Amino acid sequence: MKSMAVLLLLAMPLFAQEVPPPTTPRTVLAIGGEASWGVGVNGRAVGFALAHPRHHVTIAARLGNGGGHAAFDAYLMRRIGPGTSEDDEVARTSLDLPYPTLEWITLFKDMDLEPGAYWLVIAKPRDTTFSSINWIAASPMVLETSCGVRYLGTRAYTFLSDASDYIPASKFQKEIDPYGFQISLTEPREEPECP
Repeated sequence: MKSMAVLLLLAMPLFAQEVPPPTTPRTVLAIGGEASWGVGVNGRAVGFALAHPRHHVTIAARLGNGGGHAAFDAYLMRRIGPGTSEDDEVARTSLDLPYPTLEWITLFKDMDLEPGAYWLVIAKPRDTTFSSINWIAASPMVLETSCGVRYLGTRAYTFLSDASDYIPASKFQKEIDPYGFQISLTEPREEPECP
C-alpha cells in the first residue's frame, strides 16, 4: 500500500503540468471572400512578393473536383512566361483529387522563401486531355497580408496553343478580375513576423 501511495505522489507532478495551448499559424498571405465558386483551370497563376525572408511556410490553395479526374500540377516559381526554365522553379508537386472534393489542399510545406517575387501555378498536366480541376474564386476578394508582403495579381492562359512543354513557360496573360483565386500562406507563430 505504501508503494502505491509513493507512486501516486511521484506521478502527480506529471498530471499537474499544464499543456501549452496549440498555436495557430500566422497568416503571411490569404485570399478569400464571401461568395465562392469553382473555375476550371488550364493554367493559372497567383503572384506575391516578399520583402523579407519567410521560414517554414505552408502554401495551400482552395481547389475542387468538378467531376471525373482532377489531375493537376502545382509549381512554385520565381517567374512565369516565355523564357522561364526549371532554374526558376522553387517546388513542384502533382496530385489527382478524388470526386467530390472542395477543400483547402496543402501543396507545399516547410518552405524557406527568400525575398523576391513568387508565382503559384496550378495547371492541367500537359499530357492530360481532360482534367476537372477547379480553383475556387471568391468575390468580393478579401486580401490579408502581413508586413512586407505584396499581392501581384492573377495570370492565366486559356488556349492550349499558349501552353509550353514546360507549363510555367506558357504565355500567361494578366487578368483583371473582380475576384481572387483562394490561396493561403502561413508560417509558425514562433517565427519573427518582420525583421
